[in-house]
Formats: sequence, C-alpha cells, structure tokens
Amino acid sequence: MAYKRKGHLTVITEWCRHLSKEMHRWYWKGERKAGKKLIKKELMENRKPAA
Repeated sequence: MAYKRKGHLTVITEWCRHLSKEMHRWYWKGERKAGKKLIKKELMENRKPAA
C-alpha cells in the first residue's frame, strides 16, 4: 500500500526491513527531485509574460 504524507511530494511505498536503507535513499532522492521540478515549474510560470 502506498500513501502520501502531508507536506511530502512523493509517495512512500512499503519496504522490507532488509531493504529499508536502499528504499529510504530512493525515496528521499525522489523527494528532492520532485521539489526541484516543482520549483522549476513555478519559475517558468512566473516568467511567462501576461497576454
């Protein structure tokens, strides 16, 4: 089951105990990428001249 916590940009998946280090690393990498993508999107929207 996947769920999304308040304030997080990506979905947390369930992971096995022996994979938790890897999965945490993948999760936070995705979270950082999603944050950067969101910032770029907002900057591009603000750059567009009003028609």
